[in-house]
Amino acid sequence: MIAVTGATGFLGINLVKELLSLDQEVLALDISDFPPAKKAIFCDSEKRRLEFVQCDIREEKTLRRIFDAHRIDTVVHAGAVTVLGEEDATKARLVLEVNAMGTLNLLEAARVVDTSRFVYVSSSGIYGSFGRGVIPVHETIPYSSWGLYVAAKIYSELMCRRFNDFAPYRVVIGRIGSPYGPWERPTSTRKNMSMLYRMVHMGFTGEEARILGYDSTRDWTHMRDIARGIALLATCDEKTMNHIVYNVTTGENVSTGSIAECIAKVTPRFKYCFVDSAEEANVIARLPNPRGPLDITRLRRDCSFEPMFDIGTGLKDYAQWIDDYELR
Repeated sequence: MIAVTGATGFLGINLVKELLSLDQEVLALDISDFPPAKKAIFCDSEKRRLEFVQCDIREEKTLRRIFDAHRIDTVVHAGAVTVLGEEDATKARLVLEVNAMGTLNLLEAARVVDTSRFVYVSSSGIYGSFGRGVIPVHETIPYSSWGLYVAAKIYSELMCRRFNDFAPYRVVIGRIGSPYGPWERPTSTRKNMSMLYRMVHMGFTGEEARILGYDSTRDWTHMRDIARGIALLATCDEKTMNHIVYNVTTGENVSTGSIAECIAKVTPRFKYCFVDSAEEANVIARLPNPRGPLDITRLRRDCSFEPMFDIGTGLKDYAQWIDDYELR
């Protein structure tokens, strides 16, 4: 059985679906249940291999009881409080308690049962602005911390590395790129939506997107590709995995201009223009220090990973999902 934390969140639902498609049994752990559309998420055969347990990863004793009651072979820790920019200044304690101490609680809970692998979902934010938008970013790049969210990710990675030295399980860390796609929505742990979420939804509402940052680039990655990469880290033969840390993304940056063109092709009412100042904009794409695309050589070589979506096919799939699940 594979235990997944943050199982009802943006990454979590896509990851649970991917693991179930690989015929895995999944123990879904989260502070909130799956959204009301649960019946549309999982088919009957998937539901028979899925168990949901509501829990808060800050509660160490609760985690111990859950782990004692289940035969958990692998843990995928994807649960986190997501904050952007200066938001962590008002949520400092919450961010550290959930994103850092929650990781420690899970590492210890997994240590006392017969767990063989612990996969930690980290963030490309730990690279800071390395690469200036063009130079590939390898897993060997030193940490660069800005903000408590990233600091908690770095601290969690360091704990994972230390537990890998003495715990009975193998630790693997997946650093994910910039996600978009199905099941992104406001939740108790994720209040701010991504730029692509807002732009694609504008394509359905008809609100004009006034965008700052025509040539700004990021390695936007369809969440199903990220979920598949993390699922591979959880299920691949250990003999093929030669590293602790793996980047999980498309491996390519794409410009905001290209994104706007793609959204215009796949949504019926998308109108947009590019502006020169933040005061005029309702979509801020320009980053002061953009990082380069994450290099995914390790994931390709060790886990045979290849992205299913480029930005065009990914946005088409996302727009279709919105039409199927949110608007009907």
